[in-house]
Amino acid sequence: MARELPKQIKDKQITHEQISQRAYEIFVERGCPEGRDMEHWLEAEAQLKAGTASTTLAMTKTTKTSARQTVSRRA
Repeated sequence: MARELPKQIKDKQITHEQISQRAYEIFVERGCPEGRDMEHWLEAEAQLKAGTASTTLAMTKTTKTSARQTVSRRA
């Protein structure tokens, strides 16, 4: 009989920080549209749970830094 995995393991132990980083990347990729934060959050969470953002996670630190520099230059 197969044992049920804990929810955290099923969800690949995705952290709040990982979702936040991916949601920010989606926000920047789409041209920084205001008022769509929940949409970006839910999409980021779904991508991470599905494993479709794994390549992005490896590049998160570089992308996040570049995106912040771009946004701060606009200000």
